[in-house]
Amino acid sequence: MQESLIEGYAKALFEIAVDKGDTGDIEKDLDGIKELFENNTQFRDIVYHPSIAKTDKKEIINKAIVPLCSSKWVKNLLFVLIDKRRERILDYLPDIYKTVAGRLRGIVPVKVQTAIALTEERLAKLQNNLEKLTKKKVEIENVVDREIIGGMIIRIENNIIDGSIANHLKNLKKCLLKTAFA
Repeated sequence: MQESLIEGYAKALFEIAVDKGDTGDIEKDLDGIKELFENNTQFRDIVYHPSIAKTDKKEIINKAIVPLCSSKWVKNLLFVLIDKRRERILDYLPDIYKTVAGRLRGIVPVKVQTAIALTEERLAKLQNNLEKLTKKKVEIENVVDREIIGGMIIRIENNIIDGSIANHLKNLKKCLLKTAFA
């Protein structure tokens, strides 16, 4: 699926909910659908199957998913996706919705890779520094990756700041090899 198409649906869902003053539990509902599809692949395959009629899919969705959703906007979107034969968007929509909604709220998602988990104090300090740097509210996700040895790799939107020891060692090796042949 094209990411821009999914972003369009996510943006429309967010904007209509904001316009109607009911952003409610959209993220929770989408996460619930994602979890249902991940845990029940047979159900997912039925919903995605191209030869099952739209009316049958809507009936299945109405019985299995709609009772779990508290947001009428998510319910409406499910039926729109079925009508347009774009059910597979549901695999990606929860994550993209969070990103789009955050961006529209002025929140920038930041992924920070470290060799060990950061303490709450260090996360708060890093968040404060990143907010000063970006002049936006940031939401940090700390991912532990022991292969970076130490330091950290920060991903802010399409920018990467690699301050890992593994990267420094790789750069040092390149410099040493260059000077050895010079």
